[in-house]
Amino acid sequence: MLAISTFWNAQRQPDGAALFDELNDLGFDNIALSRHLTIEQIEQIKPAFLDIGQAPPCCIQNFCPILPGTKQTELEEDIILLSSLDNDERKEAIRRTIETMQLAIEMEIPIIILRLGKVDTFDRSYLMKDLYEYGEREFEAFSKKVTEATEWRKRKESKHRDAVMRSLDELNERALKMELSIAIENRPHYYQMPNFDEVGLLFDEFYGSPMRYWHDVGHAAYQEKLGLCWSHEWLEIYSEHLIGVTLHDLQDLAPHHPPGTGDIEWDTVFTQIPSDIVKVFELQHCDTELVIQGREMCET
Repeated sequence: MLAISTFWNAQRQPDGAALFDELNDLGFDNIALSRHLTIEQIEQIKPAFLDIGQAPPCCIQNFCPILPGTKQTELEEDIILLSSLDNDERKEAIRRTIETMQLAIEMEIPIIILRLGKVDTFDRSYLMKDLYEYGEREFEAFSKKVTEATEWRKRKESKHRDAVMRSLDELNERALKMELSIAIENRPHYYQMPNFDEVGLLFDEFYGSPMRYWHDVGHAAYQEKLGLCWSHEWLEIYSEHLIGVTLHDLQDLAPHHPPGTGDIEWDTVFTQIPSDIVKVFELQHCDTELVIQGREMCET
């Protein structure tokens, strides 16, 4: 299954029904609901699925719809986190995630993609980005900055990991009762959760639960460019837990471009992705023809 995310036009098209029609015209098998949708857009989208008898959306992200007090343009960083050390904030993040799960039940969506949060450490990504952009990736200074950043993360990550464990304990129990799959997603930034090792720790902890792995190809490639990991290892190590994949290309460090328009070697990526897995295009708004060309490339 190849789907297109509402990320492509959620901010540009305020009318949910028109948003649905625009996506449907792109020729994908299905639609994925991103975290950028307002409650009004959601309510307008619902009849579109019912009226034409289209299959339900393949997946939905937490938190969808957007949280009260947030804007569609301000969703890169969540205002509440499943990893928070503030128990009230963490409980609110759980409550809002359960609301997304309830929406999934209503719309017969089988998969919830979770953003787990982050480690509360000073963001040193800009140091790695600067060195990358200056062409210094292969030099010792670059490796030193990567090590410094990850070491600072390690000093604080255990408490946040415990908070995530507590959050997932409750969400997995809910998902089991609701007969939903919850998917933890690899994130682009080193301070976000889970990192490569934490994915394994979480599956060891929740073995046998409804939890699965959702792989974002662009996020993995971004981490590789910044010296944090090898992008291919995520799928090699965690393939048994894989339930879906997000597809977008990188132009240098800029994400969310149509596959085939950036730096990612897609022939190599496709050898690692099972043909029957859910695949979702998550693209910034761009020319329709580029989206269609990317879809056709991924269909061959």
